[in-house]
Amino acid sequence: MDQAIFQAVNGWIGKWVWLDAIGRFFGGDYFLYLFTAVIALLWLNQALRQRVYLALGSALIARGLVVEIIKRLAARPRPFELSDAGASFPSGHTTIYFVFAFAFYGTKYFWPFLFLAIAGSVARVFIGVHYPFDILAGAAIGVVAVFLLKALFKKQFLS
Repeated sequence: MDQAIFQAVNGWIGKWVWLDAIGRFFGGDYFLYLFTAVIALLWLNQALRQRVYLALGSALIARGLVVEIIKRLAARPRPFELSDAGASFPSGHTTIYFVFAFAFYGTKYFWPFLFLAIAGSVARVFIGVHYPFDILAGAAIGVVAVFLLKALFKKQFLS
């Protein structure tokens, strides 16, 4: 099923120039940098600072520790393995995207960030660097990391 969904999504690449451009933008590293910059800029809003700390702390733990350990254990090659492209499972980009969205759960930023997280994640399949299950696992790790860190520091995160 993972392979079939991958083929269905990735099969759209090369059909329209505009769709390829959108896919490359959302599926590439620049979108991750842009999303991170938006999160960092929200630090300027005093009311959102704790959420920014939650987002960055959760991203650091989830992506930097949990995802790295799982990647080394699973060692799943990417759909279109490039030299030194790294392991596919789970998606580190998706983990970060979903951490960013769920760190702002309950705010006006949650739904736009969730849309961006989904767009960036689907684009990773579209451009051929991840399977759908990599994306699901990355999303789950990101969501769990936010809620665990929030629970750990519940006095700091009242909302």
